Amino acid sequence: MDLADSFSLVRSLPALPVPTHYSDSEGHASSVIDLIFLDMNTAQVFHRIEPDLRRPSDHAPLIVNLPIMPENTWIHRKVLKCDSKEESTFFSTIIAGLGRLNFLGLDSTTGLDSLSSNISKVFADTWDAHAKNITITARSKEW
Repeated sequence: MDLADSFSLVRSLPALPVPTHYSDSEGHASSVIDLIFLDMNTAQVFHRIEPDLRRPSDHAPLIVNLPIMPENTWIHRKVLKCDSKEESTFFSTIIAGLGRLNFLGLDSTTGLDSLSSNISKVFADTWDAHAKNITITARSKEW
């Protein structure tokens, strides 16, 4: 139960407590441990045991009706369309920006750190200037 709690799960209880295992052998107990764990948001959902649906099996099915709630998905991204004019301009700007950098001061870690920061800045600034902001939703058109 502690493990289930750590995942925010609760144990579902059957609407009617009837056995789920029916032994065909005399003297064998018709017992089995059935555990169903659900998200806390569906804690009020009970499962049903359907002994009439068990034949030819010796186990009765467990049935849970779970509610389906609408999902509002809003994902924000910056993108460049492949093989577009914007993508070509992006690459041209990157090449020009890298061409303006000074690669001569690489004789110290300070010089290397500075060059790395400048390369990163060229890419970040160019991406921000040319990438398009989009919002992906559950009903988005293909982008």
